Amino acid sequence: MKSRIICLAPGSAVPGMKLAAAISGPDRQILLSSDTLLDAEMLERLIRRGIETLSVRLPDTRDEETIALEVEAAQSRVAHIFRKQGSAAREQLQASILNYRLEHAQ
Repeated sequence: MKSRIICLAPGSAVPGMKLAAAISGPDRQILLSSDTLLDAEMLERLIRRGIETLSVRLPDTRDEETIALEVEAAQSRVAHIFRKQGSAAREQLQASILNYRLEHAQ
């Protein structure tokens, strides 16, 4: 089965989710490694430490139509945010944000 990576706040994660990326503290010390299976105590510690986001790997149960709609929504949202003309740097930023959103939508 396919999986997908989503980013969420520790307060929105639930025990049993698996980390897709390591979590580091402000001093860059690894707090939890990738593929760690989260439990309630770990999530509470992350909240107390002020960790704002974490990446988890979940089974992807979406059908192709849903994925296509999410991709279209991501493209539309980025186009709306960057609807005004700008510099080359702004265009690079737009492309980077679009690529990031598409990676997480597909």
